[in-house]
Amino acid sequence: MFYLRANQIERNPDTLLEDYKAAEQLYMQAIELDPKFALAHAHLASTCAEIFHFDEPTEVWRTKAYTEAEIALRLQPNLPEAHFALGQCIYWMDQDYERALEQFEIASRLSPSNGDIGRLIAAIKRRQGKWEQSLEAYERVAKIDPQNPNTVRELFFTLTAMRRWPEAAKWGERMRAIAPASLVAKIQSGYVDFWWKGDTRLLKSLLSQVPAGTDPDGVITSCRWDVAMIDRDFVAARTALQSCGLNEVSYTTGSATPKSFLQGLIELAEGKQAQAQKFFELAQPNFEKAVEEAPLSADRHANLGWFYAFAGRKDEAIREGKRAVELKPESKDALDGAIMNCYLALIYARVGENDLAIPVIERLLKTRGAVDSADYSITINDLKYRWEWDPIRKDPRFQKLITNNAL
Repeated sequence: MFYLRANQIERNPDTLLEDYKAAEQLYMQAIELDPKFALAHAHLASTCAEIFHFDEPTEVWRTKAYTEAEIALRLQPNLPEAHFALGQCIYWMDQDYERALEQFEIASRLSPSNGDIGRLIAAIKRRQGKWEQSLEAYERVAKIDPQNPNTVRELFFTLTAMRRWPEAAKWGERMRAIAPASLVAKIQSGYVDFWWKGDTRLLKSLLSQVPAGTDPDGVITSCRWDVAMIDRDFVAARTALQSCGLNEVSYTTGSATPKSFLQGLIELAEGKQAQAQKFFELAQPNFEKAVEEAPLSADRHANLGWFYAFAGRKDEAIREGKRAVELKPESKDALDGAIMNCYLALIYARVGENDLAIPVIERLLKTRGAVDSADYSITINDLKYRWEWDPIRKDPRFQKLITNNAL
C-alpha cells in the first residue's frame, strides 16, 4: 500500500518538492515494514536524487540517494530500477555522463520497455549539446509509451529550449490532454505563447483554470506574480503574493525563493528603492544560507548573484554570477550552462555593465537552452517586455538586438 501510493505520487510530471517528500516518507514506511524490499529502496533512491536535482542539492540528499541505490543493488543485483537509480545519482550529482549511461544501458537491457530509462538517456544527450539526437530519442520513447506525461513534458521542454515555438505549443496541448491536472502543462503552454507571440493572455487564461486553493510549493503564486510583472501590473503582482500564505515559493531551480524578495522586486519596479531594500534585507539570509548549505550548486550561486544584483551589490553579484558559470559551463552542460549565462547577462544588465551584458545577450539569443519561465530568460519577448531589462533598454545596441532578431 505505502509503495503503490508513493509510486503514483513520484510519477507526477510537475516535479513538485512536496510530492517528492511525500513519496519519500511513504517509501520509508514501506521499507520499515520490509527492510529487504529492494524495489522500494530503489525508488527511494530515485526520489532522493530527484529532490537533489530539482530542489535541494545538499549533501544530505546525495548521501541518502547513493546509500539507498547501493542497498537495492546489494539486495537484488539485477533489479533494473536499482541500476536506473544509481544512474540518476551519477548523472545528476556527479555529472559523469558516461558512467551514468553505463547504468542506464544495464537497466534498459533488464527492462527494455521502461520508457523512463530512455527518457534520461535522451536527457543526457541534451546536456551534451546533441539537441537533434536528444529530440529523436525522446520521440522514440514517446512512441513506446505515448501516454507517459513525463516523456511528453521532456519533448515539450526540449522543443521550447530549441525555440521551436509552434511544435512546442502542439506538445503543450498534448500534455494538457493526457495530464489535465498538470500545472506544468498549463504554465509552460502559457509561457510558450508569450515567448512566441509576446502575448500573456493564454498564460493568464490557463492560470484562471487552476482550482482555488491549489498552489503546491507556491508555483501558482510565483507564476501569477511573474505574469503580472511582465504586464507591469504591479497591483496584480502584489495581490498574488498577498494571497499566498507561504514564506517561500518555487520560482527558480535549486532552492525556494523568499516571498519577501519578490515583494521587494515590485517596489523596485515601481521606483521605491527604500521600501525595496527593506524587503531585500529580509530575503538576504535565505539566499546566503542556501549557498552555505550547497557551496557547489551552480543554481544557488546564480540565485545569490541574481539577488545581489537587484539589491545593488555589484561586486558580489558579478562574483556569484561568474561562479555559477564556472560550476556549470556550457561545455559540460548545454542546458543548465546556458541558463547560468542567462543569469550572468541579467546581472551585468542590472549593475550597469552594458559592455559585458550585450555580447552575452547577443550570443544567448541564438543559443539553445537559454529559455526559462523566469525573469532571466533570454528570448526576444522576454527582453522586449520584462521590466528587469530596463536599465539597458535605451542602449542602442540592446534596441538593435531586439529589432534585428525580431525580423
